[in-house]
Amino acid sequence: MKISRNELQKYFKDPLPSAADIAGAFTFHCFEIEEVAGDVLDIKVLPNRAADCSSASGIAAELSTILDLPLKDESDSIFSDATVEVSLARINAILGAHFSEAEVEDAFRRLRFHAAKNGDAYRVAAPLPRTDIEIPEDIAEEVGRVLGYERILADELPPLPAPPEQARFRGIERMKDMLVEQGFIEVSTQSFAPRGAVVLENPMDKTKPALRTSLEENLRDALARAQRHAPLVLPPKRAVKLFEVGTVFPREGEYLELRMTERVSAWGEHATLVDNLSAAKLEEYGKGYTPKRYQLSAYKPFPVYPFITRDIALWVPEAARAEEVSDAIRAHAGALLVRLDQFDRFSKGGKVSYAFRLIFQSTERTLTDEEVNGAMEHVIAALEAKGYEVR
Repeated sequence: MKISRNELQKYFKDPLPSAADIAGAFTFHCFEIEEVAGDVLDIKVLPNRAADCSSASGIAAELSTILDLPLKDESDSIFSDATVEVSLARINAILGAHFSEAEVEDAFRRLRFHAAKNGDAYRVAAPLPRTDIEIPEDIAEEVGRVLGYERILADELPPLPAPPEQARFRGIERMKDMLVEQGFIEVSTQSFAPRGAVVLENPMDKTKPALRTSLEENLRDALARAQRHAPLVLPPKRAVKLFEVGTVFPREGEYLELRMTERVSAWGEHATLVDNLSAAKLEEYGKGYTPKRYQLSAYKPFPVYPFITRDIALWVPEAARAEEVSDAIRAHAGALLVRLDQFDRFSKGGKVSYAFRLIFQSTERTLTDEEVNGAMEHVIAALEAKGYEVR
């Protein structure tokens, strides 16, 4: 929501800092500022604070808490009937802090929380609009941001008693490298599923409230998508082969599963599409193996627009090399050509037949058949001008 510094000032007796300083204060206290234009702030109110910060008075009350400045009208708060019990020790343990009792109680005051002490614990009731305060962690989070996260000092973790055992991990990584050299591509899919033995109390996606019991369904969906995009990254006639290593959660207990879209012939005739890696002895697997090193090119964004495929076959003199033909195609196909693959060659009657697949795609728009057909006409004309016979 957009609100000006002058509008906020109406709620306060004391003068407010500049709009830029107000924006900085909100940002430090976990609010997002979309823009500051003059004295107008565009504040993005996150869903958990929509109940109490969706109005000018709500934003002013939050600014009062952040800056510890009283409002002109400090009317009595109406508190929720629900209370959260939390102790000083629990707050400090959650935050990793060493706040004193006085500091925490002062944070409650600024937050307008009603806190009744009962022994070592507080029974905390939040003002009625604060529907986001439900558990001790919510109380600790609010105390931490009011008192200042910069006061939570970093504690160095104790040293490990011994170096971690990485033999199994390295065995799995060697297995993955071997699969890549066999022409497989690794994928990683989400762990959530429509059905499963383990159902989440608060799923991020209501259509997938459970944890997966197998990688099979996700891998099948990934294969279908990969096959649609395969011409962009794989040469013609090369099958898409995928594998995934991930944890699954069946009723009998979770384990690490390997699943592939086809068998690995190099692993023998008894190899299957799936394996339980938690039960497999992988510590010594491929110990003498040296993985192949790949030279990566510069990153390019993956276009979101669909591609168009065209095939062309032609007869050329026996002395003509495939590279000469592909260079001629690239020179006349235009900037929309993103991939060119030779997928066939045979000789007959003193001539050679070559077949190529051309992939056209734009990073800015969806191409039309007409503009791709125009590019192909330029290619065909250039090839025929060289004396080649397009079939």
